[in-house]
Amino acid sequence: MALTHTTPSADDLLGQPIAEEDAAAQNAALDRVLEHLTTAGINAQLIKRLVIECDTKPEPSAKTLWHPPQLVIYADAGWKVATVTIGPRSGSYMVELPGGDDQGEVPATRTEVVPASLPSRVAILVAHNAGVAA
Repeated sequence: MALTHTTPSADDLLGQPIAEEDAAAQNAALDRVLEHLTTAGINAQLIKRLVIECDTKPEPSAKTLWHPPQLVIYADAGWKVATVTIGPRSGSYMVELPGGDDQGEVPATRTEVVPASLPSRVAILVAHNAGVAA
């Protein structure tokens, strides 16, 4: 039987939209990790995405929504090494790292959960995965 690959929705790829205040808090948390990574010389980019909805009669009091921010970490050669997001309920750092195997198969990812109070631990985990000393 052939495997079927489904196309993920925007919510699967970008996460459920969140309020502007929550997005600002998550941005601040990811900025703390970004500072540690920059100090260690690791290339990372904080990605922020605004939700845009087209409406024929927009309400002036409509809340501004954002997709949850992502901190994407790249190796020197340019490939993605890790993605860091904030857990929607826990507020913990969710560090998505590529898994590896020696069979040459497409590697699965694994997610490490790091307490919100330890942004330096996230940087160390990402640096170790990228092969850089933090």
